[in-house]
Amino acid sequence: MYIPTWLIVIVTIVFFIYRSKKVNIGDIEKSVHFLKESIFSLEHFDSPHFIDVQDAFNAMEINYLRLKQRYSHTPEKVLEIAKDWYKYVDALRELKYARVMLDVDWNDGAFDRAEERIKEPSIIKQEVENKFKSLLDEDWQDIPPDYSKRMETMKKPDKKTVEYYGLKNEWKYYYGLSVNLIKLEEKRQKEKKEQETEKEKKTIASKLSVG
Repeated sequence: MYIPTWLIVIVTIVFFIYRSKKVNIGDIEKSVHFLKESIFSLEHFDSPHFIDVQDAFNAMEINYLRLKQRYSHTPEKVLEIAKDWYKYVDALRELKYARVMLDVDWNDGAFDRAEERIKEPSIIKQEVENKFKSLLDEDWQDIPPDYSKRMETMKKPDKKTVEYYGLKNEWKYYYGLSVNLIKLEEKRQKEKKEQETEKEKKTIASKLSVG
């Protein structure tokens, strides 16, 4: 049967357009990994809100992987779940970014702008959590309480505890042996040592140049 050349060309073009637009799980998970690096990266200051988004990521990653396995025989559903997972992680990144921006925003209305920034990602976070929870039912992995909930439910630190942590770091009391808080402290110690080493190198180099 004769097939016109123009038809072959059109079919080929359509195929490659479809292929280029087709999203796969691997690509989505690579994008999530990139967002994760931003969520877990060190900033110029520490905040309980950073621990909150990291805790949420860890818990929801378990929920995502469980759903991915549960619907492994339904590719379309797995893709839908993966897209929701990406939206969720991107929302966490936006929530962290809003807190960082608040710290450097010294203009009037800073809190209003921060509230506006967190509005949509907060809703996305809640909706994806609700969706995953309904799909997993009793296998749902709970999201650890955030800073506000911890302050509401936990006993307030006494004077000695406040002095131990310091006024700026008093919030760390509410996170106890939080894995992400421990990792944060380790990163800060490593950062401090690197800075001290770099300072020593500069001091030695300066003395050598003078000598």
